[in-house]
Amino acid sequence: MDGTRAAEVLPLLQERLAILPGGRDRRGGPVLVFPTTPRRERAKPEDYRRLLQYLLLTVPSDEARGLRFTVIVDMRGATWDSVKPILKVLHEHFHRSIHVAFLIKPENFWQKQRTSLAKQKKYNFEINTISLEALTKVIDPSQLTADLDGSLQYDHAQWIDTRLAVEDFTWQAADLLDRLDDLQEDLSRNDFADDVSGAKHGIDQHNEMKKKIVKVPVEEIDVVGQRLLQRFDGSLAVATSSGEGGGSSAESSCGAGAAGGADPDGRALAQLVIQHLDSVHAAQQHLLQLWHIKKMKLDQCFQLRLFEQDCEKMFDWICRNREGFLANYVEIGRSYQLAKNLQEEHKHFTMSSMNVYVNINKILTMASRLLETQHYAAGHVRAVAGRLDRAWKEFAAGLDERTAVLSLSVVFHHKAEQYVDSVAGWSQACDAGNLPNEIPILESHIRQHQTLYEAMCQAYTEVYDAYQALLSGLGSMLQVCHGFGSTRGSSPDMSFCIDY
Repeated sequence: MDGTRAAEVLPLLQERLAILPGGRDRRGGPVLVFPTTPRRERAKPEDYRRLLQYLLLTVPSDEARGLRFTVIVDMRGATWDSVKPILKVLHEHFHRSIHVAFLIKPENFWQKQRTSLAKQKKYNFEINTISLEALTKVIDPSQLTADLDGSLQYDHAQWIDTRLAVEDFTWQAADLLDRLDDLQEDLSRNDFADDVSGAKHGIDQHNEMKKKIVKVPVEEIDVVGQRLLQRFDGSLAVATSSGEGGGSSAESSCGAGAAGGADPDGRALAQLVIQHLDSVHAAQQHLLQLWHIKKMKLDQCFQLRLFEQDCEKMFDWICRNREGFLANYVEIGRSYQLAKNLQEEHKHFTMSSMNVYVNINKILTMASRLLETQHYAAGHVRAVAGRLDRAWKEFAAGLDERTAVLSLSVVFHHKAEQYVDSVAGWSQACDAGNLPNEIPILESHIRQHQTLYEAMCQAYTEVYDAYQALLSGLGSMLQVCHGFGSTRGSSPDMSFCIDY
């Protein structure tokens, strides 16, 4: 609660120099009473100033203060000299808050005369001397206490005790709200880690934050508030459950004054208690909501860093193996056996690469799941997954091209070596010595020679076709090789750099 607190002016309150019993004039303005008390003769202007600063600026609601106060000064049994400091303090410090002042006529004749003369002094508010009987005509008796011939129930000791309790409660509630605000500020920090271990540590710290939120004594302050509300109406159970973060309205939770009557200041106090309870519960619920939202983001951050870490491993593997792969990429062998050996080596390398592809496929599936969960870094995930997919497809294309070219190389060398091995036999078969003289035998030799010729031509054609196919395959493979070269120095596609 802002401003002066009851505890700071407690001795002055206990002296009953001035009271706010909760009554209202016919306009709805609060009634401020200066009852007759022996302490008035010894009171100093500074005492009145401090006391009135508390009563006028703290107790009634803003709406009631806006209507300004009706002041009643009971001069029965008092002297003008003891009343004059009251009017002076009101005039000098609080005249904008005063609507009218009524001075209840003193019983002593000479004091009446002095009071009448004093009224001639100019004050910044209206002053009227009035009898007790006439006062009840100006202000409804239900709004006056018994000492002013009214019926308003008022217990000053209980009023002080209630004010002290409520102000202590509001101070505790405000302190609790400050603690919740501090926790909210901690939750609002954008402290997402850049690696897996940091993300895991962030989750652990966030779980500790949950414990701090739960330890905030909201239930304790709720119990205190409920007990206070029962002071205003002991028969009413107020539904401000700590689990629901809300409370009943002021109309249903209060309506009893400081001494059990229906007084506006009592309702305002109850409303103040309810507002603080609602604020505390709402702040706690909001804090828990923020905690859950950040928990989701921290989990997403952890998943993101795992995804990035796995991607980095795959990029490193592709880059590392690509260099060794490209070093022998266009090597096709100089013989059938060498080509066969290269083909076998490449087959094993391709099989091991397929095992890596299984991991890459899992990573891409993970990326799809992250995108389905409305990840806060969806654009970054999509970009990294796209780069990884492109890098693998380029690498796999090179594997496929080399597989095809090595197959063509094996076929070419196999047919070429078969052709070369057949040359000696063909040369021997073409030897023209010892030609037969018989026509049938000669015709048979001619047919055999023709068949040999066709076999030689067929073998040559197969070698040539294999040669042409190999050249074409080498051309396609070189294009893929040039594609590798164009991305070799391009870090966005083939190396992993987290820049999110």
